[in-house]
Amino acid sequence: MGRTDYITAIEISSSKISGTVGVKTYEGIKILAAASMPVTGFVSKGVVRNVDETSNAINCIINSLESNLDNVEIKRAYVSLAGLTVCSIRSKVTREFESYTKITPEIINSMADENDSAFNAPEGYARVQTIGQEYRLDGKIDKNPVGAPTKLIESNYLNIVVKEQYLNQLNESFRQANIEIADSFCAARMDADIILSNDARRNGCALVNIGADTTTVAVYNNEMMRKLVVLPLGSGNVTMDLCSLQISRDEAEEIKITRGYKSQYADHPTIDGDTINNVINARMCEILQNVKYQIEESGENIGHITFTGGGSKLKNLNILFEEYLPNFKCDIISEPQFSLVSSSGVNINGIFSTALYSLLKLGNENCCEELKPAVQPAKPIEQTFFDEEPFAETQKKAEEKKNSGKSNSGKKSESKFKTLTDRFKQITLDFVGQVTEDEGEDNNDDI
Repeated sequence: MGRTDYITAIEISSSKISGTVGVKTYEGIKILAAASMPVTGFVSKGVVRNVDETSNAINCIINSLESNLDNVEIKRAYVSLAGLTVCSIRSKVTREFESYTKITPEIINSMADENDSAFNAPEGYARVQTIGQEYRLDGKIDKNPVGAPTKLIESNYLNIVVKEQYLNQLNESFRQANIEIADSFCAARMDADIILSNDARRNGCALVNIGADTTTVAVYNNEMMRKLVVLPLGSGNVTMDLCSLQISRDEAEEIKITRGYKSQYADHPTIDGDTINNVINARMCEILQNVKYQIEESGENIGHITFTGGGSKLKNLNILFEEYLPNFKCDIISEPQFSLVSSSGVNINGIFSTALYSLLKLGNENCCEELKPAVQPAKPIEQTFFDEEPFAETQKKAEEKKNSGKSNSGKKSESKFKTLTDRFKQITLDFVGQVTEDEGEDNNDDI
């Protein structure tokens, strides 16, 4: 039987930590285990604030996953990169030639290496990924420049950076949990790969993920990501604003989810409907206006926005689109559909996300080790070839016969033997001696 490659994926978001273990089959991805738990302050806006508590939470997720696996131990995991400090920075590299020169793969690779070495991330930030953009040959866009002659080539890149302190705290949390990070991927890019169609990315669109504490804006055009930014605003801010009306957090969360914006429900016992609508409108207006600014600031010609994430479930959000984003075609995909199956008894409702699904698809390294069953030491088996008593009797008779004058030696044999081998030897000798004597007696009779 061949080895099974178990892929483990962990996502740390503003509201919860989720994990899953799956295997790739001919029919797609099969989920073997899934678990999640809410974060309570040790993660804020997707950023690890308390390493010890985050490490303990990761251990709880890992233990929960292992409890649903058969004799398997999780050693490493694929992790999504998200949070407030993630953003993109553009860069470019140019090469000028004295005469028309055919572009080769070596030239393309050397330009990418130059970008890696020359790019300077902002102070306190570290680059985690580089996304190649289009090329310009003598000022004209060319997606596949290899083989084309030119005097001037310009290569553009989108560098994804994250605050170094956050990256170190994330790495330390997994190190303390004794879980190796097999690889990490940008969550916004993974979301786009699942939610956005090729046509949408080709024609120009934005993917907006409204989370609990943050809103991520990813701009696409000509099939490539052009900008990535994370705003420090989310649907949790709406809940906090409602709490300012002197109601509990649980009550405020319920109002946000069940009523939404401009719902026709009866007024709250202590708060009238207009006040609730004004509070929700003010905060969602701030979020949507910031989204609009980031799209326009990218310089890309974008006419379509797709909203996802928990905040996109707010009732009557489309009314706010009409008010604040009138020049964009907007749609909502709150619950993306995944082509996967789960083992019997595995519940993925409320746990699974586009990030987890993408991590399972991108993962190509076995993350688990199958435990070997404990081998019990073999106990020595005592074997008895014959009973002691019959052997003793046979030995006694042989000795008596020898003493009666029929033995050649005329001496009484010793009855003590150290090993079974000695006993067998003595029996054989006695038997041979007896046969010899009998043959001798027969010969005498013939004479």
